[in-house]
Amino acid sequence: MATSCAGCHSSTLAAPKGDFVVDTKAGLAKGGRLGPEIVPGDPAASRLLDALRYTDQSLAMPPGAKLPDHVIADFEQWIANGAFDPRVDAVPDAGAVASTTGTAPLIGMPIEQGRSWWAFQPVAFHTAPTSVSPATAAWPENNIDGHILARLEQEKIAPSARTDRRTLVARAYVDLLGYKPTYDEVQAFVTDTSSNGYERLIDTLLASPHYGERWARHWLDVARFGEDNPTSEATNPSFPFAWRYRDWTIEALNADTPYDRFVTLQLAADKMPGVAREDLRALGYLGAAPVYHKDQRLSADVTYGFMTDDWDDRIDAVSRGVLGMTVACARCHDHKFDPILTKDYYALAGVFASTMRAERPMFEVEPQVEQRYMWVQKRLFDLFYSANLATREATTFVEPERRVAAWKGEIESLKAEMLGLADRYPKLVENVERFWSFPPPPPPRPAVDAPVEPRPPAAARRPRPNPSSDEPFMQAVYDAAQFVNGTDNTYTFIDYTPGEARDMPVLRVANVNAPGEIAPRGYLTVLSRGDPTFTESGSGRLELANRIFSDSPGLAARVIVNRVWGWHFGQPLVMTPSDFGVQGQRPSHPELLDDLAARFIAHDWSLKWLHKEIMMSATYQQKSQPRAEAIAVDQTNLLIWRMNPRRLDVESYRDSLLRAAGRLDEALYGVSDDLQSDTFVRRTIYGRVSRNNPTTLLTLYDFPDANQTSPGRDLTTTSLQQLFVMNSAFMGTLGEALADSVRHHETYALKVRDLYRLALSRDPTAAELVEGRGYLTQGTVERFGQMLLATNEKIFHP
Repeated sequence: MATSCAGCHSSTLAAPKGDFVVDTKAGLAKGGRLGPEIVPGDPAASRLLDALRYTDQSLAMPPGAKLPDHVIADFEQWIANGAFDPRVDAVPDAGAVASTTGTAPLIGMPIEQGRSWWAFQPVAFHTAPTSVSPATAAWPENNIDGHILARLEQEKIAPSARTDRRTLVARAYVDLLGYKPTYDEVQAFVTDTSSNGYERLIDTLLASPHYGERWARHWLDVARFGEDNPTSEATNPSFPFAWRYRDWTIEALNADTPYDRFVTLQLAADKMPGVAREDLRALGYLGAAPVYHKDQRLSADVTYGFMTDDWDDRIDAVSRGVLGMTVACARCHDHKFDPILTKDYYALAGVFASTMRAERPMFEVEPQVEQRYMWVQKRLFDLFYSANLATREATTFVEPERRVAAWKGEIESLKAEMLGLADRYPKLVENVERFWSFPPPPPPRPAVDAPVEPRPPAAARRPRPNPSSDEPFMQAVYDAAQFVNGTDNTYTFIDYTPGEARDMPVLRVANVNAPGEIAPRGYLTVLSRGDPTFTESGSGRLELANRIFSDSPGLAARVIVNRVWGWHFGQPLVMTPSDFGVQGQRPSHPELLDDLAARFIAHDWSLKWLHKEIMMSATYQQKSQPRAEAIAVDQTNLLIWRMNPRRLDVESYRDSLLRAAGRLDEALYGVSDDLQSDTFVRRTIYGRVSRNNPTTLLTLYDFPDANQTSPGRDLTTTSLQQLFVMNSAFMGTLGEALADSVRHHETYALKVRDLYRLALSRDPTAAELVEGRGYLTQGTVERFGQMLLATNEKIFHP
């Protein structure tokens, strides 16, 4: 309907055709000037189907091209099932969007109108309605359940019964720790008959240091965490200390750092008073952000354009990730749908144009020395790259000898300056020594007919070095204005001015050669309480973070509460978790989202409180089995009448497999390593995440693109996954580990029993025991163990 009908049948049109609108729940139910177009439950009486089938050519819809037969069949089935419309209140605010029927430009929401948009309103507490049915009056456990039950009762659907204790403990382990429990852990909970056993389980899991590992990975999707750049040119080296940001995230979540402080530290830890040195690792959110290739041989205009691409990434990551707003759409023009001005975009761009990435030391350094060191670090990199490039590719340069001599002269000057710090800060000097040790010139090329040494076989080649480093540095940022130096039309440097800020001009259609008015650094106009312009000195990163939680706390709270809900249920309340604007979807349960956000703020932005509140609800504890009468009304489970069945994400799956086989190394923190390595058995979160060469295992199981903030994962089922579990060396090794664990048993029955306990955390049924014993008379214990690990029971969320 949105694609094929709304152009002519929208409530925002002055005169919708036939007075029939499809973009509102009320309009679709009402019909047009001829009366209702849909009769729920009766396809034969629904004129909409006649129009779609082209039964009457004068009413054929959509005009020009009939919809595919399978789409029309979907409409018929939908009407037969009752034409359920999940929209809560789809009526857009007046003047919100001017829809068009052709190619005329759309008109965005005006600022004043935008301030009344639902997502921008202050949050409020909402007492849940009381159940009207005696049969479900005792079902709610907390306020969440009251809101869920009220919507279910409106549609005459009963909630599902509570799941069994084995499933519940497995669900809790996966959600909070990221792997399935062992047989003994399951039994401990199943045999606990105390009235508060489940609550104590939740408290115990929340206190585990492995909780942070699970929930850090969720946040790292939003933060588009990666340890290298989208491309691997020499100008784009990897980030050897990015793992420290990952570790900080784990530690911060384990400590239940209030969410507002959690975000503020990532944007501006270096600007906050009293912050411990270790918390500067949070700046890896910006310091390990993707950077695009900027070879100095490119023109100033091209380089400037790539710089604006870098800043666009920061704007997009913060706006979609934290605020649920597509601010980057305003890069070329005022947002076509949401109340976001182009000048707002460039007001934020100035913040990131005044922020420079650097490798900060983990140890204390005098502020003036540290700022100078971070500038010298980048300058040495640029000079070293340029001198080395000109020496090896001299034909591409004008007067290469003069240039190289000048660059090496500056390197020598900076070398002397850095060596002056050797007594006080030897590690600083060690970190930049590589920039004044030039490699020898390349050997002459061999003659054409000279014999070529054969490449050694793969087994004889040296393994690739680990690009991660445990040296005492971290990926971070500091305040420094960035400008393109276009004084040389054949070679382009980028100048950095430490301690200064830069206000960006509005670039017409994002063209760096078409600057307009200056946009002072500031916050989004529609969200600002008063003047959006920043007043603090420096980049404005701290003021940006503060404005997020002072001017728009309701929006920030709704966005993260919605994400957490989605990570627990596999389906958020707002189905577009990174877009709370006009193009996004409205919440399925607006008062529930509002109330949870309000109580989240009232509980000091505590994520652990939010987890417990959700997991203690009867809604969370429901069975996941389908029910025909509920499916007939709500096929997509929008009303949450059961827990959503779904596959585990790749991290939980791999970690559960390793743990079942007794091979998981649960050591916390440390340098990233290669997930492809046969010897890497640590938790998946400690595997290296590459933006330009992602690991096969991660991509096979739907790991998100680390080049951009991810709103969620689309978990798939593919034949390649099945080939992996059947044939990979990884799965074969786990099968062997299981076999070793039961080798001491003398009977097949005991072997089968313990294999089930290890792999699936339960005893086999009588039929499974017979099957297992029968298999082992002909097959191997290793293959049987691998088969159990390959079952749906292992990969599905409990």
